[in-house]
Amino acid sequence: MKLRHFFALALTSGLLVNAGCSSDDDKTPTGPLGGPVTGTADAHCTSGTPVEVVADACTVPGGEKAQGGAPGAPADCNETHDDEYGETQFNSEADDDDCKYHVSWTSTPIRLDQDVTVTLTTSNLTTHQPVEALADRKRPLSRVEVYQPCDPTRRGPLQNSKAEFTETAPGVYTGGPLRFDQKGRWVVRYHFYEQCFDGEGSPHGHIAFFVDVP
Repeated sequence: MKLRHFFALALTSGLLVNAGCSSDDDKTPTGPLGGPVTGTADAHCTSGTPVEVVADACTVPGGEKAQGGAPGAPADCNETHDDEYGETQFNSEADDDDCKYHVSWTSTPIRLDQDVTVTLTTSNLTTHQPVEALADRKRPLSRVEVYQPCDPTRRGPLQNSKAEFTETAPGVYTGGPLRFDQKGRWVVRYHFYEQCFDGEGSPHGHIAFFVDVP
């Protein structure tokens, strides 16, 4: 009787151990998906000539910084943009603030409080060639800025400011992880060639996109 009791207890304990080892961490994340905010397709560079980027203008000021932002702010803070830059873009592709580059983006699934990897595909608007490093070999995509337009001082988790990107193909940059820790509208701004002066003809550029997180 004692031996049978021992095996029964061992079996019961084994079941309890197995049950304790299961984890929700092994499950694929579920829930509503976020992504680009649908809107009017970008056309702010189609009415003029794209700005020709000159490598020498990186270290020699070549003109005043392009002024961004249309006069007057929309009533809805979800559609506002930083007046220091051009308008924040809808959809998943557009031209940069200064009409130097064309940029499109994709990402892994965007869910609340989950890590997201972003891939940017870039090209020069005048040469149509991939955006690549200058002679200094610094990565063209200098940094990524993430914030909420209705509360611009809120930048989300610290990891957003430390996101790392690598060139996975000519003009294609993949990196992160970014994390959106609150529901609602976000802005992701990409900065290019920040080692350069921000002037006419300089490689320095930036573009921002709206992202919704349900």
